[in-house]
Amino acid sequence: MAAPLEVIVSSDSGSQMWNSTVFDLLSGSSLLSYRGGSSSARGLTLLSGGYLLCAQLGKNFINVWEIQRKDQLQQKIVCPGVITCLTASPDGLFLAAGVAEGIYLWEVSTGKLLSVLNRHYQDVTCLKFTDDSSHFISGGKDNMALVWSLCRYLAFYS
Repeated sequence: MAAPLEVIVSSDSGSQMWNSTVFDLLSGSSLLSYRGGSSSARGLTLLSGGYLLCAQLGKNFINVWEIQRKDQLQQKIVCPGVITCLTASPDGLFLAAGVAEGIYLWEVSTGKLLSVLNRHYQDVTCLKFTDDSSHFISGGKDNMALVWSLCRYLAFYS
């Protein structure tokens, strides 16, 4: 069995050649490139290790690529506004996106929008799930950092 390959996944808002690239950590060589538009800052996330998601810079959609697919077929998820930040839960079950002052929370398996959370007074600029996927943290231009319990929003949909 071969040793696992450690990689760096990077996105670039100014590149005209690619949206995101996978680099070998040891050699720095480019292994894969994903084309199609430009990525916004804090808009790159991996979903269950099988999909790469990137918020399109200044647009209202998320680019989706299947990591193992060789033909690089790009899919799009249309959102209600420009995505300011994006994150997926470590268990791959949930996706959260900041759109202006709101946080949109989806269940990945069904695509169902679970909730739109509005507690920030200015744009949400960063989102991150905890390692156990039980909570996520949001930060915004309003200088607030908020911790959200995921089970609170799942209780309404079970």
